[in-house]
Amino acid sequence: MPKSLLMYDLMVFIYAAVVVLYFFDFLAHRRTLNRIAFGLLAAVWGLQTSFFLTRMTEVGYVPLVTSFETTLFFSWLLISFSLVINYFYKIDLFAFFTNVIGFAMVVFDLFTRDGAARVGENLQGDLLVLHITLSFLSYAAFSISFIFSTMYLIQSKMLKEKRWNNLFRRMPALDQLDAFTYRLIVVGFPLLLVGMILGVNWYYVKFGTILILDAKPIVSVILLGLYVAWLYLRNASGWSGRKLAWWNVCSFGLVIINYLFVGTYFSDFHSW
Repeated sequence: MPKSLLMYDLMVFIYAAVVVLYFFDFLAHRRTLNRIAFGLLAAVWGLQTSFFLTRMTEVGYVPLVTSFETTLFFSWLLISFSLVINYFYKIDLFAFFTNVIGFAMVVFDLFTRDGAARVGENLQGDLLVLHITLSFLSYAAFSISFIFSTMYLIQSKMLKEKRWNNLFRRMPALDQLDAFTYRLIVVGFPLLLVGMILGVNWYYVKFGTILILDAKPIVSVILLGLYVAWLYLRNASGWSGRKLAWWNVCSFGLVIINYLFVGTYFSDFHSW
């Protein structure tokens, strides 16, 4: 077994422990559990980083091409966001929700390890690496914005029902959740746009044509439209609160569909 996959197995085991600890902290609000989980999460980040570096030496290219590699990279980005935001802003429950998604990506990888093989030279190149990196950075930003929108909906529902319980007290204020959502979408939108432009450029340089009638870029354009609409509705038409939160939640649903299903089952080119 390659050394990188041994790191992967150890990482999965520790990451599962992290999610369990955050879950118990979610139920009982134990700061000790939260601190232990944060420390172990940093260890998971270190193992994933080591995995990418080791795998790069094993396969001879930047490991961001197969489903196995990109899904783990997505998880690595979510962990990075989680560590940074949790360290600087101390947003309670944020790390739990973020790492539920991150660990779900790792579990999904358990079913795609056959994709952990080498790829051909036609699926390599700096432009392709930049295209994938920026696209997944945008997906990570949209994922975190989805978490904040979900927390917004939970918080606003508890306010409406006047449920002043422990979960309510651990939630950030609505204006803070809204502000974080806005900033992340403002970051995620140009990342996705530039990533798509680089992808079109790479494909043209490699194959001498433009990939138009393929499901993945078509759905990606729709995604851009949804987030442009969100920004317009928030800044120009006066929408706010729950309407925008629900719009963002639905938009993120298409992000997941585009990554997990469109590329795998409906795209002639992106099903690596």
